[in-house]
Amino acid sequence: MHKPLHRLVAVAVALAAFAGLAAAFAQSQVTVRYLVPQWASSRDTRIERQIAFQSVIDSFHLRYPQYRLEQVIGPGSQVSISQALADRDVDAVWINHAWYAEWQAAGLFADLTPYLSDGAEAEFFDWTIAALRSVDGRLGGLWHNTDTPLLFYDGSVITEPPTTWSELRAMAERVFVETGKYGISFPIRNFTQYTMGMFAAMGGEVFDADGVPVILESENRARMERIFDFFRDLYLTGLAPAASAAANHDQQMPPVYAGDVVALVSNNNAMPRYLRPNLPPDEVANWAAVPVPYPDEAGHGRYVAGGWVIALVANPDDPAKEAAAAAWIEHMTDVAALRDTNKAGGWVPTRPSVIAADPFYADDPFMVTTVGALNAGGYVVPFHPLYTVVTTSITEAIAQVVTGQQTTAQALDAAAETLRREHAAR
Repeated sequence: MHKPLHRLVAVAVALAAFAGLAAAFAQSQVTVRYLVPQWASSRDTRIERQIAFQSVIDSFHLRYPQYRLEQVIGPGSQVSISQALADRDVDAVWINHAWYAEWQAAGLFADLTPYLSDGAEAEFFDWTIAALRSVDGRLGGLWHNTDTPLLFYDGSVITEPPTTWSELRAMAERVFVETGKYGISFPIRNFTQYTMGMFAAMGGEVFDADGVPVILESENRARMERIFDFFRDLYLTGLAPAASAAANHDQQMPPVYAGDVVALVSNNNAMPRYLRPNLPPDEVANWAAVPVPYPDEAGHGRYVAGGWVIALVANPDDPAKEAAAAAWIEHMTDVAALRDTNKAGGWVPTRPSVIAADPFYADDPFMVTTVGALNAGGYVVPFHPLYTVVTTSITEAIAQVVTGQQTTAQALDAAAETLRREHAAR
């Protein structure tokens, strides 16, 4: 039996009205364009990361129906992010902590302070807030996660992992002689990540009180020479694979998978990121980790606290959009978000309460080692606009040395000249 025409008309009118309201609401929503690499998004290939990051987006939409989060997937490189910031094409960005100082000093980030909930800053490790504010006093973002490199080793070959450089050198030689395998591999392209803390433990200073780079001056130069000579010896005597002299964390892994390397320095999440997905289960069980060995003369190690920051892009022409982006950043770093996304990523949360409340960080041996290293000797690199120039110069120099193309003196002379030139130009 057909419904009366007037009822059909009423239904059509109601649907049209609803559609109009929905369209009006959609138009009134503020869209936050969030630039993020695929591996830290809901579009990552790993299901656990997809779920974790999508859950944060979904809860953000429920909490703030007036806002809409749009992920802008990028390569996560310094160059691509710099271009997006210059084009003012995004409202919030996921960046490496090492890139923050230069962009903050350039005024590309807004101050989060007026947008944050009462007491929000006090919930984070104090060193994260202090470092972010150290550039110009403003808080341009919040530190989402931290990490530090560890020494991963195959316990079926290495029964007593080294704690000092001399022990590491002896272990690498023993492994090579007894098995024909490499006892150590370093991602040389990430050189400063695992050496700048050791430089600090030796008493090294990167910048003086006036912000002048002094890392390659006087006693600091001697300390860096000692570091370079140690790595030069390992590589030029064949105790470390030549391929890793031009490798980053990803690129140093094939010889490990082939069974030719039995120990390596990598980020603390190397087990879920590299080892477990690519080695047979019976081999995975052999692998363990300890803090990265330190220079004998230092007497202890210091371990760079790395990680990623979510920064608020300055948008003075659209305060509503800036406020929406600030809400996203606080939401993305709240307790639930840090708990779920850090666990999925294998990172360390920057809220002590999350670490204290989640058994994962007390039970997982790699996380226990990571947190222990950071608590015993955590080191935050200087948040100085020239620090990226320092790391680039040092990394280029060590690559020349470990491949035998330059002596330590030649490489450090060239790096020192670059630093002097860049400082004079600022």
